[in-house]
Amino acid sequence: MTVTRIQPISNNRYRIYTDEGVFCVLYKSELATYDIVEGRVITDELCEQIKTEVLTKRARLRAMNLLMKHSFTEHKLREKLVEGGYPDDIVDDAIDYVVGYGYVDDCAYARDYIVSHSQDKSIRRLTYDLMAKGISKDIIDEVLLDTEGTIDEVDEEAQIRRLLEKRRFVASLADPETIRKTCTYLTGRGYSADIIRRVLRDIPD
Repeated sequence: MTVTRIQPISNNRYRIYTDEGVFCVLYKSELATYDIVEGRVITDELCEQIKTEVLTKRARLRAMNLLMKHSFTEHKLREKLVEGGYPDDIVDDAIDYVVGYGYVDDCAYARDYIVSHSQDKSIRRLTYDLMAKGISKDIIDEVLLDTEGTIDEVDEEAQIRRLLEKRRFVASLADPETIRKTCTYLTGRGYSADIIRRVLRDIPD
């Protein structure tokens, strides 16, 4: 592949483009070390050398540093590394590395999330949020069945009542527009229309 463009992205970092797409991000000193200039052909040997000597170690360290600051699902961590300009095979290696050491565990992440939010989010909303973070539906369903905050044990009616109290909702004072907005709010949090109607109907005036 041939280097077609070297784009500065900070004072000392550059994104390397080739005729095959984005190759990687390197520091200025590394451009000199590997003689990376526009028009240069990057042989398979040089490509492998850069990946072995620079990118693999850097991506693993980047993944570890990210995980020290914040919990990530495998999907979100992969996104972060891709944003950092690492090639796909280097990202795969870094993910395998941290997963192998147990630093990324989607089941554990889903379990912690469900336990933390089972008192203020519906099962539907918990599922939606976790899927948005890249966790598969199969993992979510498995964790829900193994966690105390399961579908059967989450009291969604109690959750709705608590939310209404926080919003200072008073049934006897609510006009149709207030009720509509309240229902929209609750639906947006993942509660079904049937449960919402049941709770609103049972709220004393």
